[in-house]
Amino acid sequence: MELRSELRLRSLPTPGPPRSPRPPGFPDGDEPDRISALPDEMLLQILARLRCARAAAHTSVLSRRWRGLWRHLRELSFRGMPADAIDAALDQVAGQALTFLEVDIPEEHRVLEHARVSALLLAAARLAPADLVFSLWGNAYDKDGDIPIEMPSFERTTSIKLDVMDHVLIPPAGAVEFPLLEKLSVVCCHIDTAELVRRCPRLRVFEIEAFPSQDVAANRIKVHSPTIEELAVMVDGVQLDSLDIIAPVLKRFSLRVNMAKDFTVSFSAPMVENILWDCLCADENVGFGEKWRLHYLKLVMKENVGVLRMSISCEGWMLPDRSFSQEIAQLPVFSVLELDLESKNHGIGALVSHLLGVCSSIRRLKVDIRQYVLSECSPNCPCDQPQNWRNEIISLKALEEVELTGLDGTENDVDLLKLLFTCAPLMKSMTVVLAPESSLPTDQDCEEIYSMFEANPHVKCSVYRRPCKG
Repeated sequence: MELRSELRLRSLPTPGPPRSPRPPGFPDGDEPDRISALPDEMLLQILARLRCARAAAHTSVLSRRWRGLWRHLRELSFRGMPADAIDAALDQVAGQALTFLEVDIPEEHRVLEHARVSALLLAAARLAPADLVFSLWGNAYDKDGDIPIEMPSFERTTSIKLDVMDHVLIPPAGAVEFPLLEKLSVVCCHIDTAELVRRCPRLRVFEIEAFPSQDVAANRIKVHSPTIEELAVMVDGVQLDSLDIIAPVLKRFSLRVNMAKDFTVSFSAPMVENILWDCLCADENVGFGEKWRLHYLKLVMKENVGVLRMSISCEGWMLPDRSFSQEIAQLPVFSVLELDLESKNHGIGALVSHLLGVCSSIRRLKVDIRQYVLSECSPNCPCDQPQNWRNEIISLKALEEVELTGLDGTENDVDLLKLLFTCAPLMKSMTVVLAPESSLPTDQDCEEIYSMFEANPHVKCSVYRRPCKG
């Protein structure tokens, strides 16, 4: 067949089989693979930026050049993988010491056999990581869960984080130490922390974090160390029975616990500079008289200035097991006392007088009265016992600043103000914030407060009114 242009029509060539797509990272066409041609050192830097050993191993599909290269990484992270896969991967790692190793086996891949946990720890120790993160879950109902797992010696490791749920760990047999360990974090572990710390002659930072546990040892924490500078104890969900700290060079200390019924503290840290001491009293067995009960106490110390805040409510129905003075005596020295009182329309004079007798060296007093629920206060109510508190002689020579918020101007309130003016001869300022208008005192009560202020001209006195909500 001819066309007018006298060109012949030719059929198209038969299409060949479709070209298979190149793996990701390969250039199109016949251009050379320049990335794979890079030196091993540069390829290892690329793999290190993946921050995941499994992802690094998957690069083997790119070309033979990448195959097995991940085994020479100095930092390895195994996350979200079952124990068998991690165990096999660790066996492939070259014998060089690592700078960082992370083994994180999630809850869905629980490791029940204590022998498997021991094998994983031994495999990690063989790689001698400078920094180790080891996390896995066991089974709280496993009958073998109480079989102790002996930790290997991490002779080169300087930082360890252990998060081993529902398994019991013990330090290495004999007197084996962790000679270079400087930072240790123990999370949800059943382990003798006192013995573990004793094996760490260079330990500077120690963190304990625990959640609900049936482990009796977890309810008693003992840390005696001549080297620890930072210590954090965060125990949630279990009641702590005792805390025993001797740390002569300790500088920073954090504590968050739920106090057991007979909670005891022994704390010796003469160089401490910063403290966060947060204790919840869920049993409500600490108090004063028949009415007042402790909810929580919080001590914050920064730059050698300690502030103790106590939350107390008027809801007792039986005599407490422990007194406020017993709890406060266990605390480091503080100079500011802040009281958050839920009075429920009861008088606070006897309570505040008692606490001032216990904390007589404070420089500043702040009282905030809240009345979320009102109740009837009878003439002989236990909240006002003992009644001789009005005549107490308390030496408050250091007290300079007083702030009282939520006063109603009742006779009890006025008597408390008189006591403060009498017992604090060096007081410089007194601030009173009256309750909202719905519960303002009578004019006569206000006049008595103003007269008291005028009788103490050396004190800067201020009176405000707390605004009504809404």
